[in-house]
Amino acid sequence: MKKIVAILAVVVVSAGAFAQTMDHSAHRNMDRSGQMNHGGMMQQMNNLTPEEQAEFNALHAEQMRVKQKSMLDIKEINLKIQREMTADIPNQKNIDKLIDQRAKLKAQHQKDMLNFRLDMKEKFGIQMGGGKKCGMMG
Repeated sequence: MKKIVAILAVVVVSAGAFAQTMDHSAHRNMDRSGQMNHGGMMQQMNNLTPEEQAEFNALHAEQMRVKQKSMLDIKEINLKIQREMTADIPNQKNIDKLIDQRAKLKAQHQKDMLNFRLDMKEKFGIQMGGGKKCGMMG
């Protein structure tokens, strides 16, 4: 009987420790209705007129299209780098050139994203990103 109680105690303590270390970050940005909050961006959108919302949505969709193309270009260069590095005799000059191309694309992508955020703040008063650290930024 003591062994069963001891085993149950270990299981309960282990389960408690495991529950405390789980990542609940997916729930941090939820509002009361269960919708993602995105740093208050949705609340800010509600303050816009329907015409402003339509314009914002069109600009945002275009920015997402540009972002997607940029990310695909970066992925293509990453694949070229991997192919070159796995070649029987890797060409260091080609690899260096590809790395430089990728760096330029990443820098331009980051500038475009920042300009878009600043434009949205200036034009609509919408703070995008919620002041959070961007994955590309660091």
